[in-house]
Amino acid sequence: MNSLLPLVVFVGVYAFFSIFANNFFTVPSILALLIQTSTFAILSVGAALVLIVGGIDFSLGAVIMLSGSAVVIFATMGIPIWLSMIMAICLGGIVGLLNGFLVVKMRLPSFLTTFAVAMLIHGFLGYARSLAPAGHSPVPDSLGNLAYAPLFRIFRYDATGARSMVFPGISWIVIIMVLVTVFFHLLLAKTRIGRYLYLVGSNTEASRFSGIKVNRVRILAYVLASMLAGLSGILLASRLVGPPGGAKGYEIIGIACAMIGGASLSGGAGSIGGTVIGSLILSTLAMGLSMMNTSNPALPTLFNGFIILFVVSVDQIRNRN
Repeated sequence: MNSLLPLVVFVGVYAFFSIFANNFFTVPSILALLIQTSTFAILSVGAALVLIVGGIDFSLGAVIMLSGSAVVIFATMGIPIWLSMIMAICLGGIVGLLNGFLVVKMRLPSFLTTFAVAMLIHGFLGYARSLAPAGHSPVPDSLGNLAYAPLFRIFRYDATGARSMVFPGISWIVIIMVLVTVFFHLLLAKTRIGRYLYLVGSNTEASRFSGIKVNRVRILAYVLASMLAGLSGILLASRLVGPPGGAKGYEIIGIACAMIGGASLSGGAGSIGGTVIGSLILSTLAMGLSMMNTSNPALPTLFNGFIILFVVSVDQIRNRN
C-alpha cells in the first residue's frame, strides 16, 4: 500500500485536472509538466538520499541558486557548456562535503547546520550581486538549448511542401531526469552502496559493528544530494536562460516529494520511483491549478503546505507504530 498509494493519488489528481482544467490533457501540457517536474524530481532524489541515512538537508534550495548562478557565469566567460556544468555540479558537491563534515565529523545537528549553510550561501549570493556591475553579458544559447532544443521532433509535409509539427519533441531536461532517476534507482536497489545507505539509516550502531564505514556513507549521501541539487540548478538556469534567483523553499518541496515516496525522517526508508511520483503529484497540482480559470496564484502554495503537514503527520504516526 505504501508503494501504490502515491501512484493512485497521482492518477486521481491528474484525472481531476484533465477533466476540469482547459487543455490539460494534451501533448504540449504533458511535455510541459515533465519539464516542470524535472527540477523537483532530481532535487527530491538528493533529498531522499539524505533522509535514507537519517539526516535532513535544508541547504539544497540554496545550492540550486549557487550552482545555477555559477553555470551562467562560467558559460558567459566562454567556458564550454559541458565543462561549465561539471564545474557547477562540483561546486554543489563541495557544499555537500561541508555539510557532511559538519554533521558527521563535528556531530552538529543536521537541521540547524544545513539551514545555517543555506543562509551563508544566500548571503554570499546577495553580496556578490551587489558588487556586480549593472547589466549582464548575454547567456550563450548552449545553456538554453538544454530546455529549448528538444530531441525527437516529428514534422509532416503537405502536398505543397509546407511543414507542420506533429510532435514537438522531448526536452533534454526530461531526458536527463530519466537518466538520473534510473541511475539512482539502480544504485539503491542493486549495489552495495545502496544497501549501506539503508542499513546506516536503519541502525547506525549495528552498521558500524558490521564493518560499514558509517561516516563515509553518511558524508557520501550529503555530497550526492548537493551534486543533484547543483544539477537541478543548472536545468532551472537553462529554463530561465539566466540565474535561478527564486529557488528559496525548494528544499522543502524536495523533502516533501521524498517523503510522499516513502522516505522517513527517522531514516532507513525511501524509494526513487516513489520520490518521482511525489514530484509529479506536486507539479501536477501546481500546473493544474494555474491552468484553471478560477484558480488563485497562491493556491499551489496553500495545497503544498497541507500536503507537507499531512505527510509529516503520517510519518510520525508510522514511526510511533
